[in-house]
Amino acid sequence: MIVAFPHMGNMYIILQTLFNELGQTVCVPPPISKRTLELGAIHSPETVCLPFKIMLGNFIEALEQGADTLVSCGGVGPCRLGYYAEVQKEILERLGYRFEMIVIEPHLGDVVHNIRRLSTGKSWLQVYRAFQFARGKMELLDDLERKVAWLRPRECHRGTVDAIKKEGLVRIAAAKQENDLTQIWQDIAASLNSIKINQEIRPLQIGIVGEIYVMLEPFINQDLERQLGTLGAEVHKTMYFSDYVRGHLSYSREYRKRYRMLDQLAKPYLGHYVGGHGLKSIAYTLQKAQQGFDGMIQVYPFTCMPEVVAKNILHQVSKDVDLPVLTLAYDEQSGDAGVITRLEAFIDLLQYRRNKQTQVIG
Repeated sequence: MIVAFPHMGNMYIILQTLFNELGQTVCVPPPISKRTLELGAIHSPETVCLPFKIMLGNFIEALEQGADTLVSCGGVGPCRLGYYAEVQKEILERLGYRFEMIVIEPHLGDVVHNIRRLSTGKSWLQVYRAFQFARGKMELLDDLERKVAWLRPRECHRGTVDAIKKEGLVRIAAAKQENDLTQIWQDIAASLNSIKINQEIRPLQIGIVGEIYVMLEPFINQDLERQLGTLGAEVHKTMYFSDYVRGHLSYSREYRKRYRMLDQLAKPYLGHYVGGHGLKSIAYTLQKAQQGFDGMIQVYPFTCMPEVVAKNILHQVSKDVDLPVLTLAYDEQSGDAGVITRLEAFIDLLQYRRNKQTQVIG
């Protein structure tokens, strides 16, 4: 069995570790590229959203490299994610590929069943340790993202943070056992803490809401987080891969408590579940307004139904709480120049508002 899966940010590091520890040979698809997008777009229905096309391109490139087992996720609710795997399977079979598709639905019983299929010969203790190791890497990756987002707008020498981050990703990916992770994080943290920063800077605070795939995959969002950091903004993503795991796979008590809180926040504007992360986009925007953020950016793939619903509501939310919201919808035609121009204009607007508020207070 040679296992492959689609890319979504740094998820490949976590899944490669998990499946290797479960005893499987892993074929990580090549990094997402223009070819990946072209392969997926050519063979996908025209109106399907961008993540579908990218994931299909990932699968094609993995199968070309010898993968024979594709692992994907299912979904529930109005979001079309629940149909991805079945439609992609049919497309790939029509193209002549021979493989097994394993779809992990967001239910504990289904997760356990499929993990057992992928861990032949492993005891439950070994499976548990595999998950713990993968989880350890997941937590480190999220911590690294948060630390980098804080440092990037404050560093005195541009690019230092990103260089350390790149090296850190390599070290986390290469770790062979859980005991190594503590030392690796200490080394990464020491390097980050040694970066010279401008103590006088008070960066703009910008929150990111929207669809999780676009939020986490820099190829799709055109490296949004780094672009904003370079423009002097501290970026706060409202979802990380660990949030997806806790919410859709483990559905922990902490997550349930947080979701109830978000549901109550959004209720005056959106009183029912619309699929995907639409409700969270509303709730997190309201929450960040309460926390004094300067602005919000909503990102989503063009035609994403839950986020289109949220977009129409966010216009009113923005007015009510006096918090600017920029919406960015992505498809295969999106270009870097247009996005950068909009980001620069948004940053200028937020800086003008902050300066004006400072003058009024003064």
